[in-house]
Amino acid sequence: MGVPRPRSWGLGFLLFLLPTLRAADSHLSLLYHLTAVSAPPPGTPAFWASGWLGPQQYLSYNNLRAQAEPYGAWVWENQVSWYWEKETTDLRTKEGLFLEALKALGDGGPYTLQGLLGCELGPDNTSVPVAKFALNGEDFMTFDPKLGTWNGDWPETEMVSKRWMQQAGAVSKERTFLLYSCPQRLLGHLERGRGNLEWKEPPSMRLKARPGSPGFSVLTCSAFSFYPPELQLRFLRNGLAAGSGEGDFGPNGDGSFHAWSSLTVKSGDEHHYRCLVQHAGLPQPLTVELAPWMSLRGDDVGALLPTPGVPKDADS
Repeated sequence: MGVPRPRSWGLGFLLFLLPTLRAADSHLSLLYHLTAVSAPPPGTPAFWASGWLGPQQYLSYNNLRAQAEPYGAWVWENQVSWYWEKETTDLRTKEGLFLEALKALGDGGPYTLQGLLGCELGPDNTSVPVAKFALNGEDFMTFDPKLGTWNGDWPETEMVSKRWMQQAGAVSKERTFLLYSCPQRLLGHLERGRGNLEWKEPPSMRLKARPGSPGFSVLTCSAFSFYPPELQLRFLRNGLAAGSGEGDFGPNGDGSFHAWSSLTVKSGDEHHYRCLVQHAGLPQPLTVELAPWMSLRGDDVGALLPTPGVPKDADS
């Protein structure tokens, strides 16, 4: 089976590889996203990693800085003095393994090797190890901590597994990390960073419209800087459900999230619509009104369109 060519998947693929966590329990996991590339552009890392406590990124690392560093709200976590040194040591070890794997794959690349490693706490408070790997965007292999083996169906799996097995202590370090170090770190974060994990930040909202295809407009409902990430956006027309539209969401650099959703409507019908947002940080669902919106003329000069019934020179 040949190796597929790299896709532009990046972090997003691993974000959604995160085991399908229940919203209420989404903080009960500690997962590391690891990425190595065989042909990094000049001045960019060949290996980088991010650590995630449920939906919150708490750690960043790359081989250029070679130091594990706290991220987002977790820079204020009251950690023991040696904690970040231990994280750095472990990630340098994983960096070495990933770069060795790329060497084992040879010159047929370019290659992107990624891993999702860590642990989850189950309903009975037992730790469940997670160890998955992907090559150029395809599921590649897994690690079995009980057997101490990397397993997969690709011919390249054997090449990488053999190279890693030759590294002194690689199996025992991986087993120790998954079965002991990860659960201990997770419990430590749950104890020291409980305030971060229970943080609730309501979204800042905006509903805007822009011209779409002839005869239509595009309404976009945007939510900014909210936490936790679970949020629902819906459109209403004259108070009745009009659908959720199409959109996306993602993390911000401070640990919060952003989201947006768009809906195409008939031109002239825009002000019949509202956006309804539901979020744990809001005491009740919030209805968002349409803001004044920009119409681009042929000369690309923007003109604000007034709300129907409001004089054209009214202060918007």
